[in-house]
Amino acid sequence: MLKTSIVCLFAAFSAIMLHGQKSIQQDDIEIYSQLTLLTVSPEDVPNFERDMYALSKLSKQVELEEEYDWLTYKSDTDQYLIVNFSSGISDALTLDSYRKGFHEKGEGEAFDVILDALKQRNIVIDKNCLIQMLLPWSTVREISVSEFPLATMVERQVPPQNIEGYDSAMRKLVALLKKVEYPYPLESNRGALGAYGTMTLVWFYDDRDAYFGNNSLMEWMGRRGHEGECQAIMETIEGLSLSTKTYNFSYQGLLSY
Repeated sequence: MLKTSIVCLFAAFSAIMLHGQKSIQQDDIEIYSQLTLLTVSPEDVPNFERDMYALSKLSKQVELEEEYDWLTYKSDTDQYLIVNFSSGISDALTLDSYRKGFHEKGEGEAFDVILDALKQRNIVIDKNCLIQMLLPWSTVREISVSEFPLATMVERQVPPQNIEGYDSAMRKLVALLKKVEYPYPLESNRGALGAYGTMTLVWFYDDRDAYFGNNSLMEWMGRRGHEGECQAIMETIEGLSLSTKTYNFSYQGLLSY
């Protein structure tokens, strides 16, 4: 009885947080991303990176299908973000998904060896959730990690009653970014499974000094006479958020597939 009540409550809450946002339509959802944020004990970092490199190498060797692609980023604080993609909650990848993929390529045992090695590492899972990339909140549909290997991810906690206002502010921000031709693409998301109420902005760039310096958002807006307008939008977004957390990442190509 208790379990049934919890499931019903979760389903109702999900409907409020996602389907209750009338301003977002199904066509606005570009893709689902699964975010797994890991903290690896410093003494295990070399082994962890060696294991992830072996997994990447094996994936390329057997030419694993595109649906199994993943991106690995490393933060300034030595956390690792692993990103997988799917078309929805029902087809989000799991370890069993990867095991099946490698088994079909005849390398199931090789995958299990690497997985067993990773299990021996001192790793803490800080976050594991699904998010939806929303086109009205983004300046691009996709980005090239070779062109923009650096990223700043800003997570905002937005209560249900503020989401429509947040949506309006984000649309204004995107319109302004496109108007002034801001050089760094923005992908913005809303939380799905495991992250309801979390709104995620990801800025991609190729040079950290430029991103935080002459090409910072406000510097760029100021040179084009839109600093005040942009500042007002950002203050609105900040005012609608309960809290904000920022991560700075660099893409790790050798640990990705």
